[in-house]
Amino acid sequence: MAAVQWIYANGSEWVSLDITAQQQIEQLWSNNVSAWINCRTFPGGAYVDFDTMQIRFNNYGYTFARRFSN
Repeated sequence: MAAVQWIYANGSEWVSLDITAQQQIEQLWSNNVSAWINCRTFPGGAYVDFDTMQIRFNNYGYTFARRFSN
């Protein structure tokens, strides 16, 4: 069974989010809602925007994606 993983673009690389962010974003995805999260990857909070598929943190937008891994 494939596992879901949330990743974000950091420069030219795709980076996996920490487990807390993974869980929070997956919950938001399931509820089809954009909202704030608080995690180690983005300390102090970041806004997850599904309309633009960006995570807003410190006045910068990081493109993010949902992928499946085996």
